[in-house]
Amino acid sequence: MGGFFTSSRDGATSFSAKSQPVLGSAADRAVPDAGALNESRAPRRVSKKLVVLFALCVVVQLAIVARALADVTAGDGGNTVTVGASNSSSAPGGPGHPTSGGAVGGGVRGPVCSYTLLPPSEQATLGTGPASGPGNWYELDCTGPTLGLYPGGVVWLASPTAAATAPANPSTLLAQAVRSLALPSPNLGVNPPGFSVTNLPTWLWIDPAMWHAYSATASAGGVSATAVATPVAVAWQMGDGGSLACNGPGVPYQVGLPATEQHTYCSYTYRQPSIGEPSPNGDVNDGAFPVRATVSWAVTWTASGAPGGGTLPPLSTTSTTAIKVEQVESIGTAS
Repeated sequence: MGGFFTSSRDGATSFSAKSQPVLGSAADRAVPDAGALNESRAPRRVSKKLVVLFALCVVVQLAIVARALADVTAGDGGNTVTVGASNSSSAPGGPGHPTSGGAVGGGVRGPVCSYTLLPPSEQATLGTGPASGPGNWYELDCTGPTLGLYPGGVVWLASPTAAATAPANPSTLLAQAVRSLALPSPNLGVNPPGFSVTNLPTWLWIDPAMWHAYSATASAGGVSATAVATPVAVAWQMGDGGSLACNGPGVPYQVGLPATEQHTYCSYTYRQPSIGEPSPNGDVNDGAFPVRATVSWAVTWTASGAPGGGTLPPLSTTSTTAIKVEQVESIGTAS
């Protein structure tokens, strides 16, 4: 598909498509000898200003051709771009001024040239063009006044290249990955289940099923960042002013096993009852100590496709419960 670029009075450029076949063979597309070209034309006197004007047309046309080639895609179904250059001008947004011949502006037009993409076989025969970078060979055919500036033949035109895409920033991807970490709040367990007793140990644990590493990855442009959070310890605030830290989830109490066969590394012993503490029903006898368990997570990250990785500030998740504590006194009997 070809096209013709023209400049309107408001400075806009339009492009109309047309279909043209590839003209002749590679041998027919050789640039003619300059001497033979001059002999075939009648001598004429050309002013310096006119030569400069046509030279300017050459520059303008090459710029238009580059733009046309960037706009023509394989979907166009053709291989010819036709471009015309003119020195007609008008103020942007304003009317032109007709001359006695009815043209707008100066009315002096340059040549109309067709650039036809050569077939792959001829591209291979001609090889790489003189310019560096990708490009193609085209058949150049011009009509209209050329002043010898458009001799025709085969020309090499560089292909427009897209700017390189900047790689994604690993730090930006890391922030997305950390936000995507779905760390669970701990499910708390205590024993005895109904209420604790002063001076006897209360077992504490969180659901062991959540005690494992969690990860999230964010990727873009061949670069990825992965954040990994691993549980480290559980800090327990027991509500009576005491606290303890357990390096693990604790051990769930097994009701069906004898107490002598069970052991835990995470327990707390209350020394006073919870009477008078806040209660759900407002009864001071049902008061309970507010208990808070906080899981600390160590966070690391790695990068792929770009340098990065290391240790991040720790994260934490928290859950709360209430433990009612009673004081049980043993009553001795006389023998």
